[in-house]
Amino acid sequence: MKNFLFSKEAILAFFLVSGEIKIIYPLLYISGIPDITLISAMFLVLIMIYDMRYILKQIFIKHLELIVILMLFYFFIIFSLGYSSSAGYSLTKSVNFGTVVLAFLFPLLTKDFNKDFFIYSLTLFTFLISIIFLNFYISYINRENLLLLSLSSEEALKLTVGYLSIAILNGIIILYYFFKKNQIFWMQWLIILTAFIFLVASGGRGPLLIVLLIFGVYLFYQLILFLVFFKIKKLILPIVVISTLVGGFFMLVSTNSIESNSRVFKLFENSMERFETLKNSKGGGGSAYSRVLYTKFSIDKINQQPIWGYGIGSFGFEYNNIDEKDYPHNIFLEVWFELGIIPLLLLILFFYGVYQHILSVKCYWCMAIYFYFFFNILKSDSLIDIRMLASFFGVFLLVKGIEEINLTTMRIKNDCYN
Repeated sequence: MKNFLFSKEAILAFFLVSGEIKIIYPLLYISGIPDITLISAMFLVLIMIYDMRYILKQIFIKHLELIVILMLFYFFIIFSLGYSSSAGYSLTKSVNFGTVVLAFLFPLLTKDFNKDFFIYSLTLFTFLISIIFLNFYISYINRENLLLLSLSSEEALKLTVGYLSIAILNGIIILYYFFKKNQIFWMQWLIILTAFIFLVASGGRGPLLIVLLIFGVYLFYQLILFLVFFKIKKLILPIVVISTLVGGFFMLVSTNSIESNSRVFKLFENSMERFETLKNSKGGGGSAYSRVLYTKFSIDKINQQPIWGYGIGSFGFEYNNIDEKDYPHNIFLEVWFELGIIPLLLLILFFYGVYQHILSVKCYWCMAIYFYFFFNILKSDSLIDIRMLASFFGVFLLVKGIEEINLTTMRIKNDCYN
């Protein structure tokens, strides 16, 4: 346990969730400590520098191609500083993107990176953060006295933005443990059920809908297998699991038997109300409608300057006339708006390269999480908020490398016997 908690994989997981930990600082009565994202990043850099002397010769050519593409993309970010309409935030965003690069490189450039330790660490941190945040969220939704937490109304409102991060994290956990093979059965489904409860309770509509979409596609795929090859055993489990999760959710939030004074069930009522705004409110509610406005504005501005964009960090200034963080909630639009067409093509190549790696080894949990990230970045997150995505992309490539080593070893053994 000691080696697990202080492993390089646990440090990476801590680095990736450090933003969520900082959000819940007030709930832990923490103040006046150094930036934990910066500290953990420094540890990762030191570990990577130490391990690179062992690992550089083992980097596969295809991995090197993706690393070069990412570094070229970062070059265009730095280059755009020279013409960005953002005078201050552009530099901050450029530096912060370095943490995205670090998250991608670390699994590839460290010796004997253990993806299982990484996932276990991420699961542990996700569940701990979810429990702390949702305990606060219950109080907030029930309009309870937040003075007990020494929080003003404004501070409490700022904390609520953490719901989306909690939802995204738990969505990752669900997909990994659902699609990963060779696990302890009872532990696998306990983790999936726990993560699903946290996901629904957080009220994150997008991550929940994307998880259900991926389950639906998987169910359709299994149905095709059944019709073509009559593999009924592969069809039973997806139907039972998906029907139970989806049916249980809607029964829970729509039942009239929920007590009005039930604090916990208020979380699920809040989730249902958020889904109802998609149907009943203009443009799907304030959150969804604002994304429509962002998209329209972005497309109009891109049409005026499609080649070079307006420079890194420029969206906030162009949209609000204030030099601040803002983004169109679609990374591909953001890159085209700020950096132009060439970085957009580099980003597409990067995503395509990772997809090709996953496809070649038929890693189902990799594919599920890949598309989960892909659909999420089409409606949420800024370019500097994708550390988790970048790190998992690095892990996906590591899975590819392990598979290639195993295949090579098998061929060598067969040649020896022959």
